[in-house]
Amino acid sequence: MSVMRERTLRVTGVVGLIVCLVLVACGETAVPTPTSTSIPATETPTIPPTLATQLPDLEISGYGVVYDDCPWGGPGTVSVNLDNFGVGDAGPFEVTINNGSAHVGELGSLEETTASVTFQSGPIGGITAEVDSAQQVVEVDETNNTYTIMFTPPPPCATPTP
Repeated sequence: MSVMRERTLRVTGVVGLIVCLVLVACGETAVPTPTSTSIPATETPTIPPTLATQLPDLEISGYGVVYDDCPWGGPGTVSVNLDNFGVGDAGPFEVTINNGSAHVGELGSLEETTASVTFQSGPIGGITAEVDSAQQVVEVDETNNTYTIMFTPPPPCATPTP
């Protein structure tokens, strides 16, 4: 029985040696060499297309100003309309409106909401707003997050005559 086992081992060894010689002769190696591609440190990573289609896209679509009493000088509220035109839901984020900020808890895909801040004296000259001003939400497009409108104030309120 041991002679038979010895012959089997020799035949297996010879066959293995022949296979290795044939592979080497053909330019192949018996064990594949692992390869890797490194990304240069200066290259900015990009969002894969499949992930980008699942991200939110926050935008400001309009505004409103409400004064408590006489316009252009008294206290009031500035509101901006916020839309999520992306496919993904947006988690919590901040909205900056002129010198104030408002917190939005979340905004689902294709939903809209309003963010408001109060002021003590009117926003003379314009409104500047930025959605996701603290960069809390990864979006499809980060370049459409600001909104600015300039306007000419009306004449001051009439002073009541005594």
